[in-house]
Amino acid sequence: MFVTCLLSVSLALTASAAPGLPPGTQAEAPAHTLWLVQALYPGQDALVKRTEDGIVALLPQDVKARQVIGRGALAGFLQGRNGDLACVSGEARCREPLETYLGSLGLERVVLVQVGQDDAGYRFRAVSVRSDTGARAQAETANPAFEKALAGVLVKFLSLNATVDAVTQPPGATVFVDGVKVGTTPFSTEVLPGEHTFRFELASHLPKEETRVVASREQVRLRPALEKVPARLVVKAWPEGTHILVDGKQVGTDAVDQGIQPGTRTLSLVLEGYEPHDVKAEIAPGATYSLEHTMKPTSMQAFKLAMRRRQAATMARQSYLEASYEMLSLTGTGVETQPMSASADLKAVRTLDVRAPGSRKMMGLGIEYGRYGQYFGVLLVGATYYTTGDTWTMGVSLPDGAAGAWVDRVRQDGDSLGAKARMLSVRALQPQLRYVVGPVSFAIQAGLEVRGLQLEEQNRQDGDPFDDGFYAVDLHASGQATARIFIYEGLYASAGYQHGFTLLKKIAGTSNLRGGLGYAF
Repeated sequence: MFVTCLLSVSLALTASAAPGLPPGTQAEAPAHTLWLVQALYPGQDALVKRTEDGIVALLPQDVKARQVIGRGALAGFLQGRNGDLACVSGEARCREPLETYLGSLGLERVVLVQVGQDDAGYRFRAVSVRSDTGARAQAETANPAFEKALAGVLVKFLSLNATVDAVTQPPGATVFVDGVKVGTTPFSTEVLPGEHTFRFELASHLPKEETRVVASREQVRLRPALEKVPARLVVKAWPEGTHILVDGKQVGTDAVDQGIQPGTRTLSLVLEGYEPHDVKAEIAPGATYSLEHTMKPTSMQAFKLAMRRRQAATMARQSYLEASYEMLSLTGTGVETQPMSASADLKAVRTLDVRAPGSRKMMGLGIEYGRYGQYFGVLLVGATYYTTGDTWTMGVSLPDGAAGAWVDRVRQDGDSLGAKARMLSVRALQPQLRYVVGPVSFAIQAGLEVRGLQLEEQNRQDGDPFDDGFYAVDLHASGQATARIFIYEGLYASAGYQHGFTLLKKIAGTSNLRGGLGYAF
């Protein structure tokens, strides 16, 4: 980057300077600094003039006369000056030809400043070279504030810092400069030129703050006198969110520790859903008044809080084991069973339907185990065993050519027989969705169940062919809605309704009510 700087200066100077110094003429001693500004990014040329004006504003008065800022000022500076081009043209051998030429024009140093604006704010890059030694230096800063970013880069080449001397009465106050803690009084520091906020804090005293615009190399003397707090107010309130008011004006939330003028004050604690709490406080000068209070909820809020606690306790229990008593009804008459064992001529015997009783009811005991998340869960495994309380009259389909005493008896009974029924239902991995309100949990689930039904013939006689009865296996799709109310800790009572649909058409669909007890853990 500095090569670009020197070439730019060289072209400007060569165009304006004479070919060389007259014989016997001694070059002027270098004493000036040249500042050239260019845009860092395309399309930001407007920042060049702003930067040149900013440099002029930041330079100390005692050095401004020796500064050449911008290309316009450079043209005026070169009027009537003749530089020595012997080293540049090769007539003389010099270690640093371009620097020697700059020095012959009275330029002690050349600084190229690049300025741009991006997401980080204003960005400055600067590089300088001294004509007497060839020493180079560079700096880079970025800041959302233009003046602070410019001062941050200039301070690397000029002494700009102002001196701040802070003494408080009484001493020992914490000093903050622009919100940053820097020490305790008495305290001295340096700051960049520009606007700064100085804040002083001391226990049992009112804080004091002062904002000043500081010039380059200014010596700032701060002598604040801190006023002692007449009294102290300390308030702590529960639950979180409680507003704390003094004489009707809010001073904080949950807790305050601050100074207060002595006298009679009205302290109020306010929170929606809770009974307001007011206190008439007599605060003595120099004393500390303390108040700690837990707000009392209104009856409705107390109910809401109790429900929230019960809800949180319910949702925290993620596993459950439940036993239930169920009343099942077949939603249709179709029950197709076949013999468990039979001779060849009777293997084709089938029961086709339930003719009586019309209710087709069964009673059962079940058990299941599952897990819950916050809203979703899964029934891992469950089973229910059902039996009939009465005898079912089953329609029978007899194969052609069937004969025997049992066949004759069935035909006499209208191709029907009486039987007791037993059924086993097994289900697993059924997804659940639940919603919890206080101690009550509502859940719905759906999935597949395997059902096995066995019919045992009543009034069976010796020599009858079907000693082992009839059986059927079916696959059902079922949905279930359950409500559980927690009685004590994890113990709960449940009630539910289930409806199933046959997929293989062996056992009619089912509808059943269930009630049970369970424990969640």
